[in-house]
Amino acid sequence: MTGAPASVVGGTGTASPAPEDVLTRPTVQIPNSGVAPPVAPSEPPTGYTPTLITPVAEIPTDFICVTGDNVRTTFKDGKPAVTTADANVTTYKNTVTTAQSARVNYETNIAEFGGGVVFRIDEQEIRGESLTLNLKTREWALRKASTAIEPQFVRGYLCAPVFVLGESIEGIGRKSITAINSETTTCNLTIPHYELRSRSITVYPERRIVLRNVAAYALGHRLFALNYLVIPLRNVPENPNLIPRFGQSVEEGFYMKSAYAYTGTATQAGFLLLDLMSRKGIGTGIRHQYQLNRGLGDVQIYRLEDQTINQTTLTGRLNHTQRIGDVDVLLTSNFRNNSYIYAPQSKSINNLLSLTRNTQSANSSLTISQGIDDVFVQTKRLNANLTHRQTLANRALLNSNFIYNSFGGTNTPNTARLTSQASVSQAGPRFDWSLSAQKIDDLSAESFVGGGRFGGIERLPELAISSDTTKLGNFLLFGAPANLKLAFGEYNELPSTNNIGRAYFEIGTPSLQHKLTDTWTLNTTSGFRQFAYSDNTAQYSLYTNTGLSKKLGQSSTFNLAYRFQEPRGFTPFRFDYVGKYNTLNAGLSIKESERFKLNVLSGYNFEQKQFPWQDAIIRCSIQPSENFLLYTATGYDINRKEWRTLINQMRVRIGDNFRFDLGTRYDAVAKKLAMVRPQLDTTIGNKTRIQAVAGYNGFTNAFDYRSFMLTRDLHCWEASLVYTNQTGFYQNKSLMLYMRIKAFPVFRQFGVGTFGQAQDTSVGDVY
Repeated sequence: MTGAPASVVGGTGTASPAPEDVLTRPTVQIPNSGVAPPVAPSEPPTGYTPTLITPVAEIPTDFICVTGDNVRTTFKDGKPAVTTADANVTTYKNTVTTAQSARVNYETNIAEFGGGVVFRIDEQEIRGESLTLNLKTREWALRKASTAIEPQFVRGYLCAPVFVLGESIEGIGRKSITAINSETTTCNLTIPHYELRSRSITVYPERRIVLRNVAAYALGHRLFALNYLVIPLRNVPENPNLIPRFGQSVEEGFYMKSAYAYTGTATQAGFLLLDLMSRKGIGTGIRHQYQLNRGLGDVQIYRLEDQTINQTTLTGRLNHTQRIGDVDVLLTSNFRNNSYIYAPQSKSINNLLSLTRNTQSANSSLTISQGIDDVFVQTKRLNANLTHRQTLANRALLNSNFIYNSFGGTNTPNTARLTSQASVSQAGPRFDWSLSAQKIDDLSAESFVGGGRFGGIERLPELAISSDTTKLGNFLLFGAPANLKLAFGEYNELPSTNNIGRAYFEIGTPSLQHKLTDTWTLNTTSGFRQFAYSDNTAQYSLYTNTGLSKKLGQSSTFNLAYRFQEPRGFTPFRFDYVGKYNTLNAGLSIKESERFKLNVLSGYNFEQKQFPWQDAIIRCSIQPSENFLLYTATGYDINRKEWRTLINQMRVRIGDNFRFDLGTRYDAVAKKLAMVRPQLDTTIGNKTRIQAVAGYNGFTNAFDYRSFMLTRDLHCWEASLVYTNQTGFYQNKSLMLYMRIKAFPVFRQFGVGTFGQAQDTSVGDVY
């Protein structure tokens, strides 16, 4: 016998009841109680209750288990040949099947089931009239089948189920599911609002859904037909428009932006891009996503004959990752020519190559990046970084790093340098040591060599030894813990050319916590640093940090923190500079409940004679109920007796249907309301939602931006009308119409600026 051996369990039992007629579209019971319209973007069909399915546990053997009525097994040459059963439940690997009849042929490795089949693979359940399962290849096929592809099956890349009814549904394990001559929809009504009838639909979990020879129907009426329809399940913001977008903007005029899928397979997805803009003209492009053996990538090219600047805009992008042996390769390239979004009459190209190799004892990487920008003048840059980390014998560690940087441009000679670094370190039972070196070589054009254009530190080399009192036998008085470090070396701090020897010693206590009472806690740390140099200079410093904390409740505290550092002497190196400070800080934090929170912070600098006081910072929030919150934050300059900027926020929530935020920033010096930011999110009736965000600038007495979005709930669809009016460096005034199927994730541009940034006035946040 070849293939999967069998474990056959006999006995009597009752199979799962036969499902309803599989030719009937799967339906979901709508709860009787009304579901409040969502304030967050609605995703499942209105009234749909998500189903959480427990995945089938994987059986890590090749045995198939058949239980049911009249279980019979025939043998050939002393080995099981065929098992049959009635009203059975069969488990194999990560599948469970219930059916009225079962037949397992161990010679062909084919299991056949008939009569009201319910087939579960992982968390996916499929129903049909009959099932064929190949125990060796794990291929399966159900005839006259139906299923609801749950978000769990595609690892959350769907927002709601996709209901599929097909002449047959088949797959290979959980790698893919394909429905032949299928009807597909995300509408859970008996008579759906829309459906897609296709020769085949294939779901590749975590990647894409591909429909071939597909026709779209709405309320039973045929709308259009396509050879391919590809629905991406990941990287949604980077994917072309599934549904054409319509709108109007100052820059582009009236526009329609669309994409057509010309191919879609398990490893390929290709789109033709077409943008029609009344001001800019016609934009065309192509985007192709591919997967090769141990590699994948994405290529995109877009061209526009821009009517407003009389230039040809051309942009291109390549992203490719590849595994070659045990080396990971990343290659990216971006090209832009006369892009009106970035800078007209400009050209730029950026390339990146990255090679990474990780083994059990070593990690290596090489990254090379190149950039060429041509805006008024041309500039070129080239950077390379080679790193290697190696574990040596006796727990020693080798680190090396080589960094090359060069920069040049029009009428500017090339400047370049190479920074070489290497270190060997080892942790020992009594001491840890390291030997490190760093050299910087000026590789610039001859006229600039030695011109002092670069800064940095050269170690020529440095030996460092560190330990602590636990390793050395607690030699200090009273067994006090301490960390010790000793370093010797010769250094050159560029652009200087003088090599100076340096010895460094430090002893310091770790952070120690002392429990004084049930509510009082003292934290201390202190230390001493000594520097000595070959040019007959020296420097030492003492430092201490002490914190005293009083617990006022479960979550409220009063804190005092004293920080002192006193350097004496002189250092010839900037990197050895030690600051001088002598400060005392106090803080009060009250947060016993959500109803009232208060933070007050201030401090005193004993070294600052003219303005010793630090600002008193006050933050307070009051939340008398779950529906209302007030937050304020400000500072008071004690030295000048002046108030700082006052930040306020008000938040109102009424059930799940109304949200309103109002943030303000008041400039106490200018005595002017500097910024106002209202934000509204509410429903109108049961199916309409309105969102609005705006930013008012008190210094210009004008709105920096205003944006409104009106969304209509169409059960399994949503329609949104978005108005945006943004001023500033890049002005944008537009009106857009979005149509989307709720089940498929789509990047929303409401509340987002021209370059993808969130529209925010930075009026502060509630702590």
